[in-house]
Amino acid sequence: MRQPADAPSPLAQRVPLPAGRPKRRRRPPPQRLLAGFLGTTCALLGCVALLRLTEHPWLLPSLGGSCVILFGMARGVMAQPRSFLGGHVLATLVGLACRFGYVTFGGPIELWGAAAVGAALTVMAATRTIHSPAGANPIVVFAEQAGPGFLLAPLLPGLAVLFAAAYLVNNLPRPWGAGPWPRFREASPRRRAVADSPAIQGGFRP
Repeated sequence: MRQPADAPSPLAQRVPLPAGRPKRRRRPPPQRLLAGFLGTTCALLGCVALLRLTEHPWLLPSLGGSCVILFGMARGVMAQPRSFLGGHVLATLVGLACRFGYVTFGGPIELWGAAAVGAALTVMAATRTIHSPAGANPIVVFAEQAGPGFLLAPLLPGLAVLFAAAYLVNNLPRPWGAGPWPRFREASPRRRAVADSPAIQGGFRP
């Protein structure tokens, strides 16, 4: 017998949804906003001070985007060390490899640069290290005509300073810090409800 068009599907009957509307995300407390502002400012100034001791005295632009994630989305996956450090290092290595290919084989630099960003995304996705600001690193490598020394400066000093600043700021006592950091992202309410439902525990999966 055909079910009416407005009848709930068997899947919806088996897997209950969380009751009520999802809660709106609360605005961060003023103390945490101030901590994020001070953490970002001090982290980038620390990068500049450290890089002045190297042959690359200017700041890597993608580190600014990383500050937004580290201090503004500290609980997210992209703010965790695996994504933050791994994404930057892998994307830079891909950029350097593609620039070597451009220097060796020639061709349109726009094609090589675009392919470098696409390859960096592929590598980060395959290794579960996606960190969106790192996608700019291959472009910076081409713009600066950088070589392997790009890893030593400005990348690694910048990553070290940002990691230390994120650890200190995010682990401040609440409401200043959003820690503990590093941490794993908790499952969403819907995912917890589905995992705890009798249908899933009984062996049925949608």
